[in-house]
Amino acid sequence: MGLIATIAWVAAARHVAAADARRVVAVEIKGLRTIAQETCLARLQTRPGMTYDEATVSEDIRRLYNLGYFTDVQVATDTLPEGLRVTFIVEEKPTIGKIEVEGDLKFTKARILHLLGVKEGELLDSRKLKDGADQIKAEYRRKGYSRAEVATSSSVDPATHTATVYVVVDPGSRMRIKRIFIDGNLAYSDGRVLKLLKTKPKHLWHSGVYDEQVLEEDLERIRAFYRQHGYQDIEVDHAVSAAPTGPWLYVNIKINEGLQHRVGQVEVAGNQIVPNSELLGLLTLKPGAVYSNESLQADLRAIKQYYGDRGYINATVMPQTHLNEPTKLVDLTFKIDEHEMAYVNRIDIRGNLRTQDVVVRRELRIYPTEPFDGKKIRRSIERLYNLGFFEEVNVDTKPTSKPGHSDLLIDVKESKTGSFSFGGGFSSVDRVVGLVELEQRNFDFRNWPTFVGAGQDLRARVEVGTVRRYFDLSFTEPWFLGHPFSFGIDLYNRTRLRSSNLGLAFQERRTGGGLRFGKEVTENVRADVNYQLYRTVISDVDSAASADLKAEAGTNDISEIGTSLTWDTRDNKFDPTKGVSAFISGDLAGGVMGGNKDFYRFQSGISTFTPHFKRFVFEGRIRGGIVNEYGGNSSVPIFERFFAGGSNTIRGFRERRVGPRDPLSNDPIGGEAMLIGSLEEVMTLFSDEHGKPILKGSVFYDVGNVWRQAGDFGGSFESGVGVGMRVNTPIGPVRLDVGFPLTTLGGTERKRPRLHFNISRSF
Repeated sequence: MGLIATIAWVAAARHVAAADARRVVAVEIKGLRTIAQETCLARLQTRPGMTYDEATVSEDIRRLYNLGYFTDVQVATDTLPEGLRVTFIVEEKPTIGKIEVEGDLKFTKARILHLLGVKEGELLDSRKLKDGADQIKAEYRRKGYSRAEVATSSSVDPATHTATVYVVVDPGSRMRIKRIFIDGNLAYSDGRVLKLLKTKPKHLWHSGVYDEQVLEEDLERIRAFYRQHGYQDIEVDHAVSAAPTGPWLYVNIKINEGLQHRVGQVEVAGNQIVPNSELLGLLTLKPGAVYSNESLQADLRAIKQYYGDRGYINATVMPQTHLNEPTKLVDLTFKIDEHEMAYVNRIDIRGNLRTQDVVVRRELRIYPTEPFDGKKIRRSIERLYNLGFFEEVNVDTKPTSKPGHSDLLIDVKESKTGSFSFGGGFSSVDRVVGLVELEQRNFDFRNWPTFVGAGQDLRARVEVGTVRRYFDLSFTEPWFLGHPFSFGIDLYNRTRLRSSNLGLAFQERRTGGGLRFGKEVTENVRADVNYQLYRTVISDVDSAASADLKAEAGTNDISEIGTSLTWDTRDNKFDPTKGVSAFISGDLAGGVMGGNKDFYRFQSGISTFTPHFKRFVFEGRIRGGIVNEYGGNSSVPIFERFFAGGSNTIRGFRERRVGPRDPLSNDPIGGEAMLIGSLEEVMTLFSDEHGKPILKGSVFYDVGNVWRQAGDFGGSFESGVGVGMRVNTPIGPVRLDVGFPLTTLGGTERKRPRLHFNISRSF
């Protein structure tokens, strides 16, 4: 037993000694110049006290390489009395000391260095350098230098371990397209295909620069166009050839159309709640129609929306298609799984950092415990956008543990609602105008110190121009004392100076204020009541005016109560594309209300917006009114009469020139009856990447008149036609109309085109 124990003890001792010999007692990194040793050591798994392991050391080498600082990493071990010392020997990448750009540069050196993406002071990275050269070459080729080449190289100074990088650019000749040929197109003409292309030959309005990336996008546009029209097997290829002389290219686009696919049989299956006839009536892909994936997706959305509007938001629709190769007829079956009706469990509002939850919730038209209703959800989104507080509104659902119930998630992205602005504008109505405005459309007078979040509207505005001096202060609480009643206060001091060019034969100054109350009667109907008390001073009457007009001079106190009823179904009140807006209003001044002028006024109007042809909106407007005196007054004061003519009424005529005139001075004196109509076709010409219109064009027809006495309502009419343009710019909207009068105002106006324009900041 003694011998065996001795042998065992010796073996154990040898094992312990071997283990001690492989124990790591120190880890070092050599070769570092600029990189901190702690940065590298923190990446290593090999640590003092651990047993040396080849796999772990190999992983450490990989980790050091991945730092991106080194061109080479080696490892060495030294045996010490107490164990192993592990040393990682690295070779740092040199630091870029200088970048030299050479060649026939067509861009600035700063632009080339930006594209290169490499800066002085960085570690030299050959892969990054190659990527930068490719970026420079791509940019040159996008600008028409299709033969551009870019080469890079570097030299290292061993003493300083810094590198000089050389970038050599050879742009070659700038190639331009001489002509584009279209081959193989049978269904559509060359001109129709060429209209799809952004690539154009050189001509007066186009540079003709060849851009390979743009041409590839053009080919995809051709494929999408053909597929949209049923040619699912479309093949498009191209070839580019250089002219024998000069920097010219010829582009040949080869099209293989294939046969047009049309719809064969159409069926729906799996539906039990909704009858087949209703679902088939939703589809655009009917037997004989041209088949396209775009139309198929539209039909899928229509069926999903139909179910979603009835609470079946989890309904699924799977299309099954079968192509009859000889006839190219596509048989369609829509497989529907209706699932059960879904109910709203709770509604969560997210993203409203400043706006209170209650401001969002009171605009919603869907509530917890109700079935999901797509129409109510879409209307809720429209109402949130119409607040003007949010630039994005999205909805989603989240499953819950309660069967048949899901949470409704409302995600909003807030926009800026407060502004302090100053600036100016110029228009054909007001000439030069300067303004200063402080506005908060999401005001909260109780939320100190930010005063934001309750949805109130506060506005202080000063406008000083060639013909007007306006000072306004207004406040609106849309939910008065927590109830769905709006309350508002207005204070103002407004002066319009005499201007013969604008038909103002006198100076008018109005000072006063008012109270407003309103309520939404139904989803689209609103009722409002307002009271105003103001003083009007008429002065500086034209010396050539008649006695009747001079009699208007003086001071009058007006006490007026009014009410209105509005019906509004527009999708967006700021930029409507569909819907109707109509109103009717009545005002009573004097009498039991006090003041020294007695008159009543009725007005009504309607505007319609009808979208068609994707980019077009047809707008129709008509409005009219009657104002009449009562009691002891002999006439309606001039400052309460109707005026027409100009940019906001009948374009083609000068401002306020349509209607009765003073017999001596020929200045407009307004009338007691007015009727104006307008028909306008508006087309969106350009939009930004979010679909917001930038440029719109229009053609219009305006008609109407103003009559001296209310009893003359409906007599002769004046009219004008023209074209217009609307531009949204960073400084505000620009509106330009050119109108041509079709009538001559009894011979007092010449028939000639008239420009109406307005340039100002947007509010």
